[in-house]
Amino acid sequence: SSRTRRIIAWSLIGLLVAMVVAAALIPSDSRERAPEISGVLWSASDKGARLMLYVTQEERSRTGTDLDRLVTHRYTRYELIARRARDGAVVARAALGDIEGARDQHKPTIVGVSGDLLWLWRDSLEGRRLPDLAVQLTGGMLQATPPATAEALPVDAKGYRVAPNLEALVARGRDARLYRIDAVKRTLDVLDPALLPASTSSSRVEDRFDYLTPPGRARVMTQPNWVMQRSFLTSTGLWYSLLSESERAGVSRWPSGTDQPSGDVARSLYKVAYRLDDRRQPEIDPSALESVGSERMIQAGFIVRDAGRVWDVPDPSSSLVFAKRQLGAEEPWEILRLSRDGRLLWRTTTELPNPGMLLDLDTHLALLGEVAGARPGERLQRLVWIDQVTGARQTLALESDEVR
Repeated sequence: SSRTRRIIAWSLIGLLVAMVVAAALIPSDSRERAPEISGVLWSASDKGARLMLYVTQEERSRTGTDLDRLVTHRYTRYELIARRARDGAVVARAALGDIEGARDQHKPTIVGVSGDLLWLWRDSLEGRRLPDLAVQLTGGMLQATPPATAEALPVDAKGYRVAPNLEALVARGRDARLYRIDAVKRTLDVLDPALLPASTSSSRVEDRFDYLTPPGRARVMTQPNWVMQRSFLTSTGLWYSLLSESERAGVSRWPSGTDQPSGDVARSLYKVAYRLDDRRQPEIDPSALESVGSERMIQAGFIVRDAGRVWDVPDPSSSLVFAKRQLGAEEPWEILRLSRDGRLLWRTTTELPNPGMLLDLDTHLALLGEVAGARPGERLQRLVWIDQVTGARQTLALESDEVR
């Protein structure tokens, strides 16, 4: 009868509603945002193999019930990863925990690398063994040699740095003393700040800690121009430069070797002999500038490997160059290997329109940046590393953890 059919229909609707409500109340844990690298990239050597080291952060949400109410908690999941540069394989992973409402001071942060230890700050100091990332040392294991005291140790990551000349972790204590952490002896000793590398930025020895450049740390850049320069000198008495037509016309007898390229221009390679004047400054004859090769490179500049030194590759002698195929904010940067006679040995796209980090991997150059995702406004991180000899590229997609 119709009455029976109505009863059955309403029963089915009630059952469906109950199933929907029950499904909604089932606890769930899901990704809210694709993983990305938190902080700075680092490199280290493991038995001759170069490693890339980084912390990832993944925004997630956990839904459950509380007094029959649906409650959602958002949190960040952190993971420490060691990846081999040669083939991109993951050597080790270490879960660093889930944090709700993580602020900067609570985020796990790589402090540096010394010897076979990676130093990590995770609400306290940890020394993790390379390459397996197992914890070997914590701040609580250190034996303080008077007048050093464990209570004086910094309470955040900014208070620790690796000193390149000492190959040791240095801490600036809350008592304004500097301390050296000996990972082998597990000791904490007062350090004379005069033992740290001198800096031209300050004459106070206590300030040397602020200007330490830990080995293996990537350089952060707002734009690639920050890690480029227009010219360099060779030991054979030649000055090489990438110049646009107007830059060529304005070359001085005493050119700067550290000028950063700028402007929406194309540049070509030039060379000229130089001599050192009585001030020991390089001097050239601008009228003797000679064009080298026929390459025309847009927004080009030599990549700086470290202070005052461009990225050179031997056999044949050549330099790595940043350039674009064409102008445009979304046009990806490319890396070129340009020989001293102007030949283009290879040219490889980074796929990144605005890389924000550069890491030296000895035989490779690594860059971190973002690309457009499938959804409107979505940006996804890419870690790209390129072989300096062949130009072969590997790319890590952070959202899928896949290397191609």
